[in-house]
Amino acid sequence: MKISVIVPSFNQAAYLPATLDSLAAQNYPDLEVLIHDGGSTDGSVDILRSHPAHFRWVSELDGGQADAINRGLQAATGDVLAYLNSDDIYYPGALGRVAAYFSAHPDCLVLYGDAHHLHADGSIMEDYYTEPWNYCRLQEVCFLCQPAVFWRREVIERCGLLDDTLHFALDYDYWLRVGKLTDFHHLSGQFLAGSRLHADTKTLGQRVRAHREILQVVLRHGAPPAAVKRWLQHLAHYEAEAAAAPASSLPEERTFYIRQFVASVLRNAARFHVRLTPPWLAELEGHLKGAKA
Repeated sequence: MKISVIVPSFNQAAYLPATLDSLAAQNYPDLEVLIHDGGSTDGSVDILRSHPAHFRWVSELDGGQADAINRGLQAATGDVLAYLNSDDIYYPGALGRVAAYFSAHPDCLVLYGDAHHLHADGSIMEDYYTEPWNYCRLQEVCFLCQPAVFWRREVIERCGLLDDTLHFALDYDYWLRVGKLTDFHHLSGQFLAGSRLHADTKTLGQRVRAHREILQVVLRHGAPPAAVKRWLQHLAHYEAEAAAAPASSLPEERTFYIRQFVASVLRNAARFHVRLTPPWLAELEGHLKGAKA
């Protein structure tokens, strides 16, 4: 079973060697690695040129992460597809376990395993929160760690490529799109990958923009009210947090945070045409009254 892994990369020279080493260490007999670098200027190209694995790579301007991944997916020839960001890693033997599962379960189109969040230095920060497959829950919580997800070529044929207009939620959008058509299988207890969290990641560095895009994505896929409420409140929290600390011991600062939170919910609900139900409005009113007390 041939596995194709796409590696989108742009100015990640500090982490790229570990990513490439983790791929080389798989020792998987039928592995295709396609690295699409977006024209890095930080030494990444020198790393790609000199790495002993001699993976196939190209360095050229592209339209961003999703576009780089799509270019790789279009060129890939594997039976099973995946992508690994250039600051993430696979754990030893991950691809062998994935191939074994797909071989034993011909009905499985998408497989995900467990993963860790990693510190910048590669040490384990925490387990990535993962759950058994449930599409309704996925609309509320993105419990899939992207580098630990693999899918058969048939998924691309049926669902197409990633949405290259998305900057933050490109993977989440894809899981929601594909999950409407098929159940994902969970390789429970099998830690396949590590996802790095560091100051330069989009997830940490631009939380407001990221959660605004996530909200747009869940609305696009017709998420139920509970899921919309959850993501709208996440967005409101990060917008309010930018103005005041939510856990501050100062009453006036806590009050200011609550007011900012409620204002953000109302503003974004109007912006994205989200109907606020009477119980939800009453809940927001209660927050404001509590802040005045």
